[in-house]
Amino acid sequence: MSHPIAIVGYALLAASMLGAVVFDLRSRRIPNRLVLIGIGLALALHAAAAIAGSPALAGRQWWAPLAGFATGLAVLMPLHLMHATGAGDVKLMAMIGAFIGAPAMLSAALCTFVAGGLLSLVFMFGRGVAAQALVNVRFLLTDLVVRAGSGQGARLAPLQATAARLPYAVAIACGTAAALLWSPTWL
Repeated sequence: MSHPIAIVGYALLAASMLGAVVFDLRSRRIPNRLVLIGIGLALALHAAAAIAGSPALAGRQWWAPLAGFATGLAVLMPLHLMHATGAGDVKLMAMIGAFIGAPAMLSAALCTFVAGGLLSLVFMFGRGVAAQALVNVRFLLTDLVVRAGSGQGARLAPLQATAARLPYAVAIACGTAAALLWSPTWL
């Protein structure tokens, strides 16, 4: 059986992710306050586990939640810089990394990308925006080829029309849950 601090950690992580999903579904935004509270809780739980001498979710080292935070930030930042995800999604991944640590964050990121791809297909076909999404992909690829052929660096200009705004917190929560259930360290 897992230590009570770990159980509390998983419960708080789940509550934080659920809160982010609800906000993202309602407003397509993830509040900074929610993310900051989650990071604070992750750090406090890690400190409590260290004081109690029990295993922490993020790992045994004092810097494990910081490494998880940095990993979560690094995983989604390139997509944010390409305007493929919002800043709230990046901060949410960083918060999750602070809870679970860098190694588990890599698994969660992989599962999140798979969940995000599936969710995007559901949105594309469910909302009838598949044609606009394909037009956008064609534009991005054509722009990339033209710029590469002319010797210019790739530049991603904002699209004139987006197909749909995806509530990526759903994919992040599903991917994280799948990764944690797939390789449970809490059993």
